Amino acid sequence: MAREIAVFIDGDGATTSLTEPGKIVIYRRQQGKWQSQSEMPFCLDHSSGMPGVRPQLAAMVQSLGTCRVFIARSVTGLLYRELEQAGFSIWEFAGQPIEFLEYVLIQEELAAQQQTAIKAVPLPIVETGPGCYQVSLKDIQHSGNGLTSKQILQPLLSKNFYTIEVLCSHVPPWLEAEWTCGRLDCHAEKMAEGLKLTIRKQNCG
Repeated sequence: MAREIAVFIDGDGATTSLTEPGKIVIYRRQQGKWQSQSEMPFCLDHSSGMPGVRPQLAAMVQSLGTCRVFIARSVTGLLYRELEQAGFSIWEFAGQPIEFLEYVLIQEELAAQQQTAIKAVPLPIVETGPGCYQVSLKDIQHSGNGLTSKQILQPLLSKNFYTIEVLCSHVPPWLEAEWTCGRLDCHAEKMAEGLKLTIRKQNCG
């Protein structure tokens, strides 16, 4: 994978919220060291509302080239969804880039390895209709293949979908966090065989 990471920082060089004025710095790891490759001032103009924000984000995405890892102090709502749909891996950190760049790179490389492993394992995921899926975390985890709930569900959540029905014994903590902060529309229902989660998305396509 390309060792490039985009970080949104303020005038003091620390990460800031994407809703605040700042600059995007693309860092690249070369010969064991992180070096700044490019900088671009960026400040969202909210005067035209959300319809005006989308083209600004699209221009920003285009300026980042092949870099698909983005870090800011905070990325929420429409900003998060637009970056996610553009294929970005999004991280939230407070502090100076040197404090977390190496950690993010290692986690990204591990995730890429895990995705390769997942592709080699047939998963009992059923597509019940266009954009509608069912998956049993209980069956997969009891199979002993070592996959985690995040490894199983994230590829599905990155798709365009209407609903994903998940049978599990409990809500995975990472999924509960996404649910609580409003990034996912999720409903839990107790069933005889466990807990059924219904995850919905407003649009598919």
